[in-house]
Amino acid sequence: MNRAVRLAIAALTVCTLTVIITVGCSGRGGGGAAPTTPATTAGPSTTAVPSAIELADHLATPADLGPDWTLWEGFAEWPGGEPGVVPDDQRDLLPTLQLCPSAGEEAVALAEGLPWQAFTQLHQETEDPFATMVVAQQLLLADEPDRTTQTFTTLRDGLAGCQTGNLPADDWEIGRNDPLEVPAVGDDRYAERTSGFDAQARRDTRLVLVRDGPVLMAIRIDEVLISPDAEAALPADTVNTLVTTMADKLP
Repeated sequence: MNRAVRLAIAALTVCTLTVIITVGCSGRGGGGAAPTTPATTAGPSTTAVPSAIELADHLATPADLGPDWTLWEGFAEWPGGEPGVVPDDQRDLLPTLQLCPSAGEEAVALAEGLPWQAFTQLHQETEDPFATMVVAQQLLLADEPDRTTQTFTTLRDGLAGCQTGNLPADDWEIGRNDPLEVPAVGDDRYAERTSGFDAQARRDTRLVLVRDGPVLMAIRIDEVLISPDAEAALPADTVNTLVTTMADKLP
């Protein structure tokens, strides 16, 4: 991905340090609107599958999260863009779920090609933005419920298989990768917490994957510590509130 585009996605520049917040950095999203998994032989589903525009209406907003949250407008500023909707020709710019080789070829390929349809990025005001930044990203896609279930299962198993602390580094050196307890949202859920660092900053990340009927949701909450004296302090109840609020808005 072009560095300038990645900077636009993150929109987080502090002095000479540019922090790129991504859901993953080991690959690129797939283009077009291909199904997330091969079609099954099951009969037609009676569950309505939301369109991209309908999904975007269910993204979290600052009004949902509180007065100390602001919104990155994102793809709404593209020509003809709709707020929250990912244009087909811009889908490759989205971050991807990060998987290690031990996740298996199927999971790695699936994660790199997920056709996310709706995306938002929100920033929380902190006491000292030159020391700590908090960013929450939300990605949504919808498919037939059986395919969404299969997609979730493959990704969950792949992510769980990577809880070894031996992840690709790319821009960041990856530290620990541990299971994370979150509220019982959606029909299925998976959550993990990862620490990472580079030469100028440290990062504490919570990744939550949720399946709710025909909708797949990925949430990434990043606490970026820029000052060497800053300590990760995002409370668990704040993380749980974010996860619950985003899940409660799903169609």
